[in-house]
Amino acid sequence: MNNAVHTFRVRPRAQPREHTSGTSDGSAAASFHHRRPHTKSRLGCETCKQRRKKCDEQRPTCSLCAKKNLPCTYYDTALQRKRNALNLHTSSLLPSLWPGPHAPAVLTTHPSDATHTKYDLYLIQHFVESAAPHFEAPDHGGIYSVNALDLAKECPFVMHAMIAVAACHLQHLPIDARQYRVPEAFHCQLASRGLRNAVASINGVKEADSVLTTAMLLNCLTFCAADWREADVNGSEQGWEWLRIQIGITDLLIRTRPFHPESIWLPMFMASKTFRIVEPPQNDLDARLAAFCGIDVESDTAEGNKYFDFFQGLAPIVTRPADVKYFNAYINAVGGISYEFIGLLEARDTRALLLFAHWAALMCAVRSWWNERRTSRACWAVCSILQGRLKGRDLELLEQPAKACGFLLQLRERKG
Repeated sequence: MNNAVHTFRVRPRAQPREHTSGTSDGSAAASFHHRRPHTKSRLGCETCKQRRKKCDEQRPTCSLCAKKNLPCTYYDTALQRKRNALNLHTSSLLPSLWPGPHAPAVLTTHPSDATHTKYDLYLIQHFVESAAPHFEAPDHGGIYSVNALDLAKECPFVMHAMIAVAACHLQHLPIDARQYRVPEAFHCQLASRGLRNAVASINGVKEADSVLTTAMLLNCLTFCAADWREADVNGSEQGWEWLRIQIGITDLLIRTRPFHPESIWLPMFMASKTFRIVEPPQNDLDARLAAFCGIDVESDTAEGNKYFDFFQGLAPIVTRPADVKYFNAYINAVGGISYEFIGLLEARDTRALLLFAHWAALMCAVRSWWNERRTSRACWAVCSILQGRLKGRDLELLEQPAKACGFLLQLRERKG
């Protein structure tokens, strides 16, 4: 037994034998040694910590840094270390963003006391350089990063919306950005409060543009689904409140219409009106979906068929392969959703869910940080509901949405 191989590295202590003589009581204990007591210092220099080397803590320069000719810096407290990281992170900020009297009063309690923190300024710059380009069309760049930014310097709630979106965008990067959750929620609340007050007094172009810009940015936040906010992507439970919020922009567009000719958004409005799909259809999904929903495209109207409005916006784009060049058409299609149609989605109406699944499939193909998670989850949830309802050729209508969101669709073979 004593010569056997044991599971643990340390052999079990030998049991004393009976009727032994001539052995010392301390012989068994002599083979065991106590570990020398020691302390672990956390006061080494930053360079040794990063290199995972034991620092001798000599000051002003430890021996390892002196030998390697490396910079040797000591931080006596964790707070000082965090402050240094923040300074390094914000040292490259562009001071030209805030010339003279246009400093961001949005970050102050009183307009006359225009001050801001580097932390907030970093988020603003991140919006301009990294987040805004995702919202701007190639032919109409600069609306968010230039025109809207100038507007934000005078309208605090626009600036709050930009900061909230920047904080949200950072949480979608492959970094640990949990510290941006609180700034996102805080600035989103202030932007929402300012928007509610501004909607009541739209008297000119500046007010109209500030309301529209803020509403679009807040719509982005409600559209965007972060992992920590919602349930798992594979769940079949799907809420539709985010879709109800999108409809609010339609009312604001109507109320601000008198100011559109001078709006910073005029290029986008004109592009939306003049957009035409010239490529020939690649499939007959429009006809098949119309038949499934009982829509007569020649004679039906929104009053006669509750699916008609949404189908009308979906039909031209569902027959073409998903492409980012049709992005405005995808957004316009969801703009045609009514509260009645959302009620059908909440009631899990099969036809409404199928139409929505095809729209979500198109949006899944336009992969952007602010829409990918939301549309993938919504599309997956709808597919999981409809898989058990649709049969035969109707089930084939779900094939494209399932492929877009990665849902494993069990197609049943048709007999005969």
